[in-house]
Amino acid sequence: MKILLVNNTIFYEDDKELFLNKETGNFFIKLKELGNEISAFQISQLKTDKDTFANFRISNQNIHIYEVKRRKGRILPFLKSFFVIQKAILRNDFIYVFYPGPICKVISLLCILYRKPFGLYVRGEQGISTRVSEFILKRAASIFTISPKFTATIFEYNKKVNTIRPMIGFSEVDLVTSRRITLIEKIELLYVGRLVYDKGLFELIDALEVLVKKGRNVFLNLVGGGTDYDNLLNHVKEKGLIDRVKFHGMISEKEDLEKVYKSCNVFVLPTYHEGFPRVLYEAMIMRIPILTTFVGTINFLMIDGYNCLEIMPKSVVSIVENIEKLLNDPILSQNIADNGGNTIIKYLSDKKIDHAEQLNSQF
Repeated sequence: MKILLVNNTIFYEDDKELFLNKETGNFFIKLKELGNEISAFQISQLKTDKDTFANFRISNQNIHIYEVKRRKGRILPFLKSFFVIQKAILRNDFIYVFYPGPICKVISLLCILYRKPFGLYVRGEQGISTRVSEFILKRAASIFTISPKFTATIFEYNKKVNTIRPMIGFSEVDLVTSRRITLIEKIELLYVGRLVYDKGLFELIDALEVLVKKGRNVFLNLVGGGTDYDNLLNHVKEKGLIDRVKFHGMISEKEDLEKVYKSCNVFVLPTYHEGFPRVLYEAMIMRIPILTTFVGTINFLMIDGYNCLEIMPKSVVSIVENIEKLLNDPILSQNIADNGGNTIIKYLSDKKIDHAEQLNSQF
């Protein structure tokens, strides 16, 4: 099968080689290993020191890349993409589109125009309830989503929809089966993900300042890279918290990331919008108490007071109050960590094959 993959982010070019995030890269390679001829269409831009999350080299992987370079403006690359993607669509048997996204909508509509079979990987909530998306969803040959909540919503338009197994580096064999949570002497907060404004990290740093002023022995660990690294670093310096915040950068190796999870005792995700973030699966596998907003489809699996505590988006007060709730109630902290572990065991119990194998089975 000749499959064209269309990611809804961009590739990054460094020394004439292209990079993307590790989980997506492994998905591309696994599809190839299953006997398919893989191509990918992507707009690319030059990689910077801040783009550390793009850590998987896709060049020299025997995958044909339909690349459109973006160096300055957005309009010209978009126009060029319109013509390049049509050639790519016609040369492949099946088009698999990471959805949503403006270009991804256009590509899906072109597949419908050319009567080319296409599938969708729905990984976010923004824009999937529009009339255009409804038109596209109804005509997809197959659809996979990141959460049962998305699957249930899309089922109204298309019955050929399924939920994927989480695309994360950890699995059941990495599950921490027993862990004692203690927050008495020192609180090590942990965030894992992109360092960008809409992840709520500025509020998290402000919350850290409040807790420190209250005399709490609290520290913050930030794992990842992103466009707001410099702004976050300056914000930390302005607050006088440089000795309280550690920027770990992007951690690619599973063993190294596992060590960071185990060295921290509260996981915090103050994000403004999501589909369902992979890091929540990881945190539950690592059996660590979780604070998270309930945006997107997070509440399909996360239950306030059971396997997490809910924090309000853009609210410093909410972050502070819920961290103190854990500090003041050791039994609650332990129960949330343990219930998170129980939740992920149950969730993965009927998801034994990975995303690539699920898609390949449709062919």
